[in-house]
Parts: sequence; structure tokens; C-alpha cells
Amino acid sequence: MRRARQIIFLFVMMALTNMFLSIPVYGYDKSKIPEYIRIGLKYGESATPLVSVYSKNGLELGYFAGNEFRSIFSFLGNDEIIVRKDSYFMAFNGSFLEYQYDEQRDMYNTNLQGPIHIQIGSTFQTREEAQNFLNTLPRLHTTPYLSYENGWKVWTGLFTSMANAQGAAENIRLSLPEMEISFVPQHDKRIQILSKSGEVLCMLNLGEMEYHFRPIPQKDGGNLIRLDGKNFRGSIIIRRYSGSDFTVINRLPLEEYLYGVVPKEMSGTWPLEAQKAQAVAARNYTVQKLGAHSQYGFDLCATTHCQVYGGYDGEHERSRKAVDETKGKILTYKGNIVTAFYHSNSGGHTENSENVWTSPIDYLKGVNDPYSVGSPNDTWSYTLTKEQIQDILNSKQLSVGEVNGIKATEYSPFGRVLKLEIQGTQDKKILEKEKIRSIFGYNNIKSTWFTIRTDAAATVISGSTFTPQQINVENIYVITTEGIKQMDNGQPNIFVYNGSELKNVSFRATKYVFDGKGWGHGLGMSQWGAKKMAEDGYTYDQILTYYYSGTKIE
Repeated sequence: MRRARQIIFLFVMMALTNMFLSIPVYGYDKSKIPEYIRIGLKYGESATPLVSVYSKNGLELGYFAGNEFRSIFSFLGNDEIIVRKDSYFMAFNGSFLEYQYDEQRDMYNTNLQGPIHIQIGSTFQTREEAQNFLNTLPRLHTTPYLSYENGWKVWTGLFTSMANAQGAAENIRLSLPEMEISFVPQHDKRIQILSKSGEVLCMLNLGEMEYHFRPIPQKDGGNLIRLDGKNFRGSIIIRRYSGSDFTVINRLPLEEYLYGVVPKEMSGTWPLEAQKAQAVAARNYTVQKLGAHSQYGFDLCATTHCQVYGGYDGEHERSRKAVDETKGKILTYKGNIVTAFYHSNSGGHTENSENVWTSPIDYLKGVNDPYSVGSPNDTWSYTLTKEQIQDILNSKQLSVGEVNGIKATEYSPFGRVLKLEIQGTQDKKILEKEKIRSIFGYNNIKSTWFTIRTDAAATVISGSTFTPQQINVENIYVITTEGIKQMDNGQPNIFVYNGSELKNVSFRATKYVFDGKGWGHGLGMSQWGAKKMAEDGYTYDQILTYYYSGTKIE
């Protein structure tokens, strides 16, 4: 009997063990969350030929070797410095403008500075050696400066042509007859660093290295760097890519980055719990989008393409508190970090992911959202004339000829338009889901939850119910003296008798009115809904788990 109990006990333990082994154990990889992040401030079409940089306690320029910062130049004092590419510039209004140089036209224009330089002496192994050599030079017509380019060098001049440089070199040889003199041509990886007055402070060839401008560290804090008049935490990286001006990057701790994101995505005056929900959503989005712009050397950009980032100047005290109180918190679904999409206002119901894009995502399911109702843009209306629609379609290479009808042919269970048919005299186009908004404008068609009405409508008495109702009079059937006939868009109008007089009724739409609900794609958290939930006493985790099905905070 005792042996039988032991056998039973053994089977029970084996069953329990198998049961627990079959239960999946979830947990996200915390190593995916970096301490620092790189944010693109200027790149691509917004790349710039020069920037101004400033910090009240001075700046240093250098690079990171692991976690150690190695400074190669320091800029002390209270003046900003100008960092520009090695090119032609003209002084203008206290700064500089890049200039298209023409040697025949501009050879004697003394208001121009150029990318040709003179090297005095040879290359030095250390900065100290180069500086000591520079200090021994006599007074020259153009002030010499240090340059780092495959070693330390002493250069002089910002010459616009080789002829000008050769003339200056002859004068240098008069003062230094035994000195080695050589000419330095323009280089697309080189940066010039000048004082605000235009005096060259130094030059540097960026090569493939990542160089940082950062405030000289202060024990009492206040380590901000000002770029073109805007303040940022962390450091500023400047890179040059082939065929491009400066790509400007802000490197800073991820949590401090969120300080500048949350109040740009949600008002800094809103309730703390709503902002805490926004902080977690923004942190999630950041982690999931890391490397989105890796071809430019940074993680996320500072615009709506990724997340709007305002730097230090865009921060708000309550938003910083929201970030601090949720530090490191991540929203997960079955152990995986979710991409926490959010939008402004759901209009009363959020949407399933497959009805906005293509694939179903378990945590992006539509939920009833009464909290968004009564907020700005919970309803909206936008009117387009037939001619405006034709112009828009033509500009997008979607011409259908003359537009003679627009209608939604398929809806999601929650009311959003899945297919919009545009009928024309020459062709028919079907726009699906968010493509509708991308064609007509995201700020015009605020969501895909809409209906369409036209000015080709009339109020009639229904033959079945004898009650007045408004109908669209395109392609309807009417009783005439010749029998029942279908009216089509070729018939511009018709006179009807209303019981007392003849009325001219239009049968051709000239305006299309989109009556909609909500603003945004409708996935995940409604920001206005989160605000109302916070006002009603819900906490940030309750807000997030309401909008993102089956998730939890870790």
C-alpha cells in the first residue's frame, strides 16, 4: 500500500512538472534597451552646410573610446562657434552663406572664404608638438591654426583659388625661407571651425570617425549645448556623407530623450497619469524603432516620421516627472516588447491593425472608447470639389478623367472605410485603408472613419413609408410620362414638381463632403482618451492595458 502511494505521488509530481514545463515563460530582453540613443536633427534634404554651436561653460570636441571621452580640441569663452564644411562661403549678416564660386568672376572678391589652405612644415605626432611649432612662427599675413588630418598639422588661410594660395605662399617663404610649404585642396570630409567673427580656430577631417561636440562637464550640472539657437542635452555629432551637407545628430541618454518627446506628443499640462502612459508608449516606440535611420548613422529622427523631439527647450516639468516615474518601464505582450502605436482621437472606437495596414496584431484590437467622445476632432467634416479631387488624383498619377462618383464599397466592423471607389469618365481607382488619407492629406481626411455625401441629393417622400428622406440622386429611377427611367450622371439636372412648383434638382455632384470621426489611424492608445481616463482616476498602467489588449507593464 505504501509503495502504491509512492507510485501515485511520483505520477502526480511528473504530471505537475510537465504542466509547468508546458507553460511558456515570458520575459523581454532588457539588453535591447540602450542607455544612449542617437537622434537625427538634420539629414537628407534638411542637411545643412554649417551650424552654430555654443555652451555657456565652453565646448570640447573629441570622440569616445568605449565609455571614455577623449578631447582633441577645447573652445573656451562665452562665444558661439561656427562649424561648416570645407567649401566657399560669403560673410552675411553676422554669419556665413555657402557660395557658388566662379574663379573668373570672383577671383578678387575679398568678401569670400574658400577651401584651399597652405600647410607650413611637416606632420606632427601630437597636438603639443604641433602647438609648440605654431607658437614659434613669426607673425604672418594670415593667422596659422591647427588641423588634424592623418596627424597634427599647422595650416593657414581660407583661399578661394590656387592662384591666391600661391601668392600667399610666396609671402610666407619670405619670412620662412627654409620652411617646407605645401598646398591643401578641398576635402568633402573636412570641417572648418571658426569664431563668430570668422577667425579659423581649427580644422578636422572627420573621415569615418564619430566626433562629438559636448559641453565641458560641470559638477553643478547645466551641461547643455546650443545648436542653431536651440538647446539640447548630451552631445552633437556632425557627419558628412557623399553628396550631402552636414548630417547633425544629438546623442543623449534614452530617458533624457523622452523628456523632449513626451510634451511634443502630448501637452505637458495634461494629467500626470496620461503623460506617464505616453512616456511608456514613447519608450516602447523608441526601442522598437532603433536603427530606423541607420543609413545616416542615427536611430530615430526628430519629426513625425518617428517621434517629434523638441530637445531641452521642448521639455515640461510634468512631462519629466512622468518619464522619471516610469523609468525603464516597458509595455509587453507575452514577453515581447510591443510597438505602442498611438493616435490623437479614436472618435469613439479604436481599430484592428489588419483594417489599417495588413497583418493582424494581437495587442492592436479595436476597443470601445467612450473616453475620446466629446474631445477635439471626435467628429469632423471636410469638403472637396470635384475639380480639387481631379487635381489631387492627377498629381498622384491616379487620373480617372472627370470624376463622376465616389463611394465607400467596404467597411470594417467598426465603421472605418477599407475601400474607396473613385469612378471617372476614363478610369476607376480603388483606394484602400490609410492610402485614402495619404492621397487626400492626413490633416484633411483625419481618419478613415467617415461617410460621404454630395450636393447631388434631394429630399423625397418614400413610396414605401411615406416619410421624407434624403437620397443621392445619382443613378436613381424616376417615373416619367414615358415610364420608369434611370437617371445617370450624363443628366446634369431635372425639373421635378414638389406639389406647388417646379424645382431644379442637380443630378451631378460638384462637391463631396467627408463626415468623419477621430483623428489618426485609430490603432492603440487614443491620446485624448488617455487624458479623459486620467481625469477619471485611472492610472497609467490601466490606461495602457485598456488600449493594448492582453499587455502588461514590466
